[in-house]
Amino acid sequence: MDVQTNAFCAAGMHLPNASFAVFGGNTAVGPGGDNSAPGSNTTFDPTYGDYDGTRAIRIITPCDGDLSSPPCSWFDAPNSLMMAKRRWYPAAEALANGTVVLIGGFTGGGYINRNTPNTDPAYEGGAAEPTYELFPPGPQAPQVMDFMVKTSGLNSYALTYLMPSGKMFVQANYSTS
Repeated sequence: MDVQTNAFCAAGMHLPNASFAVFGGNTAVGPGGDNSAPGSNTTFDPTYGDYDGTRAIRIITPCDGDLSSPPCSWFDAPNSLMMAKRRWYPAAEALANGTVVLIGGFTGGGYINRNTPNTDPAYEGGAAEPTYELFPPGPQAPQVMDFMVKTSGLNSYALTYLMPSGKMFVQANYSTS
């Protein structure tokens, strides 16, 4: 099943209508994981035909029919349905009201973000994304999650569990909240 954006290292979550959504991913990359081919850059790679997936939201809805045709194929529209922030290795957790909270991640693929000395534990010099945002998006812009700052930039794939109380258990790096 074809997707247009790079979904490597994305987060996924079921939606209340039985659809499945995939959030974030990697930038566009070419063979060998780089962009050295002519015409290739982090926005689009002509060899694989993939677009940057760091802000992408891809949705598929279960149905009977041809998997290569709507509505049975992925809805993946670069520059259309997107998150507010770039997220590589984010966390996704369903909330009781049907929304999904998207948490943390890095701003792009490559390697673990750990700059030494660690003078910017929140953003790791632009490599970490310490915010959360909601899907579907509401009127509120992404907010810094203090817990993600405590992870010192190592906030990929935070472990998240919605508790019966409505509070969320979150763990990333050596931190738990």
